[in-house]
Amino acid sequence: MKRETITRMLNGLDDRYISEAAVLCPDAMRESPERIAPMKRKRRITFVLAAALLLSLGIAAYAAGLFGLRELYRNPNRGEMPEEAAALITEQSAAVEGEGWRARVLESYCDEGNVLLTVQLSADAGYLVAPGAEDPNSPLWTIGLEGEGTLGDYARREGKTLLFAEIALDREALELSTAGMRFANSSPQEMTVYFEGTRRGDEAAGTLETSCTVLVLPWTPEAAEQENVSPVVERRSLPLTLEEIGSTPLGRYAPADAYAVPGVELGELRLTQTPLGLSLRLEMSQLDPEAAKQLLTLCLEGVEFHGSGSLDTDGISVFDQGQGSFGERPVIRFLDWDKNTLAEVTFEKIG
Repeated sequence: MKRETITRMLNGLDDRYISEAAVLCPDAMRESPERIAPMKRKRRITFVLAAALLLSLGIAAYAAGLFGLRELYRNPNRGEMPEEAAALITEQSAAVEGEGWRARVLESYCDEGNVLLTVQLSADAGYLVAPGAEDPNSPLWTIGLEGEGTLGDYARREGKTLLFAEIALDREALELSTAGMRFANSSPQEMTVYFEGTRRGDEAAGTLETSCTVLVLPWTPEAAEQENVSPVVERRSLPLTLEEIGSTPLGRYAPADAYAVPGVELGELRLTQTPLGLSLRLEMSQLDPEAAKQLLTLCLEGVEFHGSGSLDTDGISVFDQGQGSFGERPVIRFLDWDKNTLAEVTFEKIG
């Protein structure tokens, strides 16, 4: 069974929701070799690979099972979760059982621009729990084991069934523009899924009643020998209540030149401060679709954004978890696919 088959059967995130782990400014992305090499080797729906997880947490933390939301948020690009945000993490308790496995929501965090969630999956002794982005040909380190060989080899040798698992949240209800997952095994039978999504919302929503869906696909060693095997995907829904944390408005701004970017009309820029950092929302209207295709991303001078980010040339571009200072007259550079500056626009405060 191939990775593409597993991902398709699990109804995984599509290409629009593949997230990047690095700073979204392309200049900064070149400074992140620890994530670029794995992404070139294999395309995944995870926005941080297991290798990067081991590098950031260390073997000792991995062995100790330190897989809380705060620990899994941390990565080499953005460092630790801000203390203000860590103090606002909410414990969750929803749990569900499947065929030989169990899942429970551990912790969550939600503000106007971000939703973070951890879900723990555990299975009986006859199973091995693996990320839904993997397949039987994946190396052992993807579930925290040392040694040569693949997950399939290990499952055959130990006489165990692989459970490929991931989670999904309601994109529409949470207004997600991008999302991704990180997977961390504390043992072959126990895995924590870390979910991080960037939200498009620009108004406080208060309490959000939604759900988290757990998807599990079993793979037995015998399945590899059969051509027409169609394993049944188990889906279980967990109720989820998120309390949106308030943000502090920093200002509304208008572009000095609304037509500086080829093919696009720039609208209002809104900047706010959340416990995870600076949040940017920029309205954009598409005038020439072909010209607008030149645009790759944007960089706010003096600020590095560490969320997944989302550029929309005919809607609202969203960037979150910013660190730095933008001054009284914010300046945004718009970059093309060669990382050259298409335009540099100054914004004036209007509110």
